[in-house]
Formats: sequence, C-alpha cells, structure tokens
Amino acid sequence: MTGRAPRTYVVGLLAALMATALWGFTFLGPAAVAPVNVYYLVVGRYAVFGVMSLAVLAAHRGSLRRLGTRNLLLALHLGVVGYIGFYLLLSLSAQAGGGVLASTLTGLIPLLVTLASNATEKVLPWRRLVLPVAAISAGLLLVNGGAPHGRTGDGDVTTGVVLGFLACVAWSYFVIVNRIVLNRLRPAAGNATWTACIGLGAFGASLFLLPLARSGDGPSPFADTGTLQSFLLWCVALAVLGSWCATWFWNIASKRLPATVMGPVIGMEAVFGAAFNLVWEGRAPTFHELWGGLLVIAGVLLGSYLFNRANTPDDGQPPVDEQPADDQPADGQPSVAGATGRSVTGPGTRAPARSGERLPPGRR
Repeated sequence: MTGRAPRTYVVGLLAALMATALWGFTFLGPAAVAPVNVYYLVVGRYAVFGVMSLAVLAAHRGSLRRLGTRNLLLALHLGVVGYIGFYLLLSLSAQAGGGVLASTLTGLIPLLVTLASNATEKVLPWRRLVLPVAAISAGLLLVNGGAPHGRTGDGDVTTGVVLGFLACVAWSYFVIVNRIVLNRLRPAAGNATWTACIGLGAFGASLFLLPLARSGDGPSPFADTGTLQSFLLWCVALAVLGSWCATWFWNIASKRLPATVMGPVIGMEAVFGAAFNLVWEGRAPTFHELWGGLLVIAGVLLGSYLFNRANTPDDGQPPVDEQPADDQPADGQPSVAGATGRSVTGPGTRAPARSGERLPPGRR
C-alpha cells in the first residue's frame, strides 16, 4: 500500500476505528453513574461538550466567519439530529419495546449507511457488499441478542420498532450528510471548528431533556456530595472522549473515506462497547458476544479489503488524479508517469489539454 491514496485511506480507517472505540466507551456511562437518572448524564455530558465548543469557537473566530451562517446552521442541526435525536429516539424505543429490542435495531445502522451511500456514490458493485454486510448484521444480532429476550418495556413492540428504526435513520443521516458537507467545505472549515459547531448544536438540544431528567426514574446527582463528584467526573470523561475526541476523529475519517466504507466500520462501535462492558463487569464474553464480535470484525476487514482492491490499479500505483503536484514535467505539460511508471508525454502521445480532461481507458 504505497502512494498518496492508500496512505489517506489508512489514516481515515484508523480515525474511524478510534471514533467508534470512543463512542463504545460511552456505553459505560449509564452503569457508571447508576442509579442516577441517565437523562441527567446526557445533559451533563453535552453541557461540558458545549462549554468546550464555545471555547474553541472563541479561539477560532476567523474560521467561524469563513464557515458562514448557512454552514453553521448545518453543523448545529447535525448535532441535534445525530446526537440528541438519536439518543432520545433510542431511549424511547427501549422504554416502549425493551432494551434488547432497541439495541438489536442499532444493527441496522451499518446496513442503512452502506446501502444509501453506495446508491449515491456507486463505490462497489452491489454483489460485493452482500458478504460483508451480512457478516456485520449477523454479528451485531449476536452481540445485541445474547441477553435474555424477556420484554422489559412498558409500551408495545410496534412502537418500539418504529422509534428504534427512526433512531437508526437519524444516526445514518448524520454520518452521510456530515461527510457530504465536510468534503464540500474543505479547506474552508477546520476540523476543530466544525466539531465545535456540532457540539454546540448537541448542547442546545440537550437542554430539552431536562424535563425528562426531573420526571424520570432514579435519583438526582445532587443528592449527596459523593454521588455528585463521581457524576461530574463521568460527565467530563464522556464529553472529552466520547463527544469531542470521537467527533474530531470521525470528521477526519469523513474527509478520507467513502461512506460505503464508513458504514461497516460503525458496526465496531457495538463491539468496542461490549468489550468495555466486559472489562467493567470483570467477566469473559458469552458465546454470542464472542462470535458476534468476531463476525463484525471480519465483515469490516472484508469490506475494507474489497474497497481497497476496487480502487487500486493493477500496477499497484495510486490513480492518476491522486498523484502529487511535483509529477508535473518541467515544460508544464501534464504527465501520467505516476500511474504507468513511465512518461507518456513524448512524441506521438497526446497529453490531456486540461487537468479535468479524462484519459482514454487504456491510459488510466
């Protein structure tokens, strides 16, 4: 894997995996602050995220001005939909149909992102997506479905399914639209500025969860000093790692990977979340958790391999349009030496007259 394009791909893939690992870390939050009402944790987490975002925007006022009002509103709405909208819908799904149902439905997210992205970007033939998507979906069903299947919700299953599906749509929308906007804006929007704008949107929307926190089950974190200290520490940890750092890494990946590849990688969030919970509980994985996790990892690796293979020319060099600018010869005419290993701008060979002109099929 040499050349500029593969290096960009590896950086993007590692950033996406880091983001999913940090999001998986947030799965520990409810258990860590129990029995405190989890809505207080959400508000506290995004309050810290919002304060961090305001500090960053104050230090990057020039970048914020270049972003413009329209793009600022886009980032704010992504924070509302992708973070608060997803969490609220998933929580209501768990309340109506049970936690197992809601967790299992999140397995639809990699599928939705992959199918929607490939329909618009045409990155891979559909038949090549069947095996990795099937492996990831089966793995997530095993990981999330390994718990006892008793229904613990206080509503009906149909409502739980609808709300869970809408939660998956909300997160899939965030992944796809965030990538599209970031690639349209660069280099106008810095990663820190864009992350801060998303954080500000999530913080503003989280304030609407305060009534749910006050009326929900579980005590307030302000009940005693010991509870409050632990609660605040977890709010800061989840905000810094699970919100700021995870979003920052995900934005890096969004600029370097097609959403068709990012879809399968999202499945790793459940695997990392299960691994963190196993460490927290001090136990070994069950049969479902172990083989489900391995299936997800295998599906992600297979999807990554198929994409890399489809985008690597036969000679192993990066595509022509990925060659560095110093491949230009001294006379100013374009060269495709980086793609063929030799110059083709000699006598009898027609070089493209413009940088945007496509090469004939035999010269790509």
